[in-house]
Amino acid sequence: ISTIGGVKRSTVPEKIIVGIVASGDEGRYFSNGLHQNAWFLFKCLSHVPNITPLLVYWPEKDDETKEHKLVFGEKVYRIDLFYEQYQLDVLLLVSALLPIDVYDRLRIKNKVKMVSVAYGNRYVIDQEITCFGHLTNPHEGGRNFADQSLRRDDYTPDAVWVSPHFAWQKNYIGHRYGLEDSSKVHVCPYIWGPELLIKQYDADPFYEEHGPEFRKGNEKNKNIFCTEPNINTLKTSFFPFMIGNCLVKKGDENFGEILLFGSQDIRVQNKNLAEYFTSQEIAKQKKVFFEARYPFKTITKHAQVMLHHHFMNGLNYTMLECAALKIPVVHNSEFMKDFGYYYPRAEVDMAVDQCSRALMHEHRDDLDEYNRICEETVYKFFHSNPHNVWGHQTLIANLFSPKVKPELPDYIKNLEEDLAHADGHLSPLA
Repeated sequence: ISTIGGVKRSTVPEKIIVGIVASGDEGRYFSNGLHQNAWFLFKCLSHVPNITPLLVYWPEKDDETKEHKLVFGEKVYRIDLFYEQYQLDVLLLVSALLPIDVYDRLRIKNKVKMVSVAYGNRYVIDQEITCFGHLTNPHEGGRNFADQSLRRDDYTPDAVWVSPHFAWQKNYIGHRYGLEDSSKVHVCPYIWGPELLIKQYDADPFYEEHGPEFRKGNEKNKNIFCTEPNINTLKTSFFPFMIGNCLVKKGDENFGEILLFGSQDIRVQNKNLAEYFTSQEIAKQKKVFFEARYPFKTITKHAQVMLHHHFMNGLNYTMLECAALKIPVVHNSEFMKDFGYYYPRAEVDMAVDQCSRALMHEHRDDLDEYNRICEETVYKFFHSNPHNVWGHQTLIANLFSPKVKPELPDYIKNLEEDLAHADGHLSPLA
């Protein structure tokens, strides 16, 4: 290919070393989506001929690692190796912020181009911080009510990449990161891959017994699970609890129980909330369980129907994990309407009806078609999909030549158009 984004290759370096800030701890990749974001970026950029991606981490003071750690067989290098010892052209800030002195050393002295990758819902999180302070314990949902400062990186990056489901925030995010030039804020492809998920199941000694994929006749096909973390308004267990309660009141004979993972403390944080939960019919019939966080391989042993609910956070790895496993998914993601059992926004009755259908999933006469759509959904966001690889290649090239216009997959253009014509806060400009 002689051009990138319609621009001659001569305007872009022949070889680009790209560092991706990640974690050096394997365990964290199963508890924090940002670390997986970094991993999938690494895999995606590995397919670009002129780019050498490297996973890097910022060592704590007591870290005695000489050069690198191993994460799933890949090296994760100490960031300070790139002060003088090794070359670094681009640094993608994904799963961790850097101290300002590290940033200054790399960007000012070494001329490394910095990109902040905004995979989170920056707009909503900022509103929550303004009201309630910063999250202090992600596992318990604790917040520091005394700390309501809107801390941001103490630097302005060369560019910001925004996840597709936050395309409507591009202008806000640009200003939030100090980039008044909107041409430096780009939507990037949403990417995922099944490798980390499969590693969970491969390490399970009971793999052959329960298997990772949906199968007919499994007694757990009547159980629903929810994985919303209950740490902010974006994803909570409240709506799924309501749906489960409606299924009980409806008398759905196919409904076994609902397991709300990541919600073990939800009843003790607020007495009034606890009283509400325990007063509902689903609690009286002992068909709801408030569980801690567990890996996916543990969750799917106990339930085989996923119920997902979001508020302004429509792309989520858990739905893609279910798609890879061919598990029925009831969800309200406007970005995956063709996949699973979709209900719009907060339509309770429709969500209940879709759950009833999903609980009868194994009796469908078109399971092959459902599985095909699952595969297409995964491929759309697959990190090795050529459209996603090309999109990231043109984003990197744009850092060196503004003439290179990022070329994104068609689905992203469609998402932006859909968001521009949505209701309420997403209403079109006059």
